[in-house]
Amino acid sequence: MTDNASHLGATLQDFLDGRLDAARQAEVRAHLEGCAQCRGELEAVRWVRDVALKQLPTQDVPPALAARVAAALNAAHEQTERAGGRTVGRRWGRWAGAGALLAAAAVAFLLVVKPGEGGATLPEAAARDFTAYRDGTLPLALHTSDGAAVEALFVSAGLPFTTRVFDLGMMHYQLQGGLVHRLRGRPSALYVYRGPEGSEVVCQMFPGRLAELPRTADVREHDGIAFHVYRVEGVTLVFWQEGGVVCVLASDAESEAVIRLAYAKAVRV
Repeated sequence: MTDNASHLGATLQDFLDGRLDAARQAEVRAHLEGCAQCRGELEAVRWVRDVALKQLPTQDVPPALAARVAAALNAAHEQTERAGGRTVGRRWGRWAGAGALLAAAAVAFLLVVKPGEGGATLPEAAARDFTAYRDGTLPLALHTSDGAAVEALFVSAGLPFTTRVFDLGMMHYQLQGGLVHRLRGRPSALYVYRGPEGSEVVCQMFPGRLAELPRTADVREHDGIAFHVYRVEGVTLVFWQEGGVVCVLASDAESEAVIRLAYAKAVRV
């Protein structure tokens, strides 16, 4: 039996999003093996998140509102602990109880409505992510040159789409690692390459459609794939569609080099 004081609570969301280091992930997995309550909460968080991502619109909310939702999540978890994990009703009986359900709903809300991005467009938000990585304020969760390991990170986080992290060594770009991220409130697989003379390219894959992008006069076609090109404050961004996923490369390297790299990386689905 696991002591209530050691329940994982909000750490479950970091675990699901792949934001924990390898040692902490191992600790969480070991805890889950022996704690039915936390396994139930993890199932609830994952289920409600997936439903929310499929059915709710993406929108921005004031930071103060997000803070109140986060406070509600913590209060809900404390309620679950005080209740000793009692279940409520047949429909939710296999989960940890009312507190866990409220916590899952709050987490799903925060996933869908990420605060702090204002009215930024997708190209602007992706450009900010590149700048944040370049300036050292957006660290990677996993540092590796192994594409399979980065893909495994995304799988373990439960991202609701398939990722492809290619070896671009033939083009002199070396994989640096990856991070489970969010781009304008939606889950994103973010990974980074370093190229010639230290130039860096931030790649992201996220659920969406090119129709969500603002209009651009620079739309190119290569091998039957449309590439939408933007330039935001010195950052070149190239977007394209792969099935139900939008991919983007962002870099402050020479624009045509970034576009050629996108051509090489893109897959027609």
